[in-house]
Amino acid sequence: MLSDFQINKTWQGMLDSEARALYFADLAHRYTLQKQWITGVSFFLATSAAATIIGKANPIVPMVLSLIVAAATAYSMAVNIDRKAATMAKLQLAWLQISREYSRLWNHTHDSDAENHLEKIIEMEAEPSELAATEAPNNQRLLGEWQERVFMLHGLTQAG
Repeated sequence: MLSDFQINKTWQGMLDSEARALYFADLAHRYTLQKQWITGVSFFLATSAAATIIGKANPIVPMVLSLIVAAATAYSMAVNIDRKAATMAKLQLAWLQISREYSRLWNHTHDSDAENHLEKIIEMEAEPSELAATEAPNNQRLLGEWQERVFMLHGLTQAG
């Protein structure tokens, strides 16, 4: 059975983990879109048809297009967008699982093994928290937007 403090911690953990899951899903989506745009634009600009059509207006254009493609490809490789998207997806899944565990515990706060369940959930948070600290951007504005969304979904308002 959980104490009042532990019940409050469970509620807060449920809300926080749900917001984090949404935040990392959003970041994964953004990185995927960024990669798709870079790939699409690079492919278009690298085709000889684009260079020919645009190059008729100005002969320097094909060279400029080649430089843009090279810069976009270099950026994509240097930043490793694919790895970032995969990491954000992994973090989203981890926080979604943690959120589900908090939700399950929320519905069983008076069970005899509730305190052990809470301790296991807190232990589950260590790995994704460490990965997020080293691999994920710390966009407080975006995270705040997802926290507000979660509060709205639960019929709560943000204090402050």
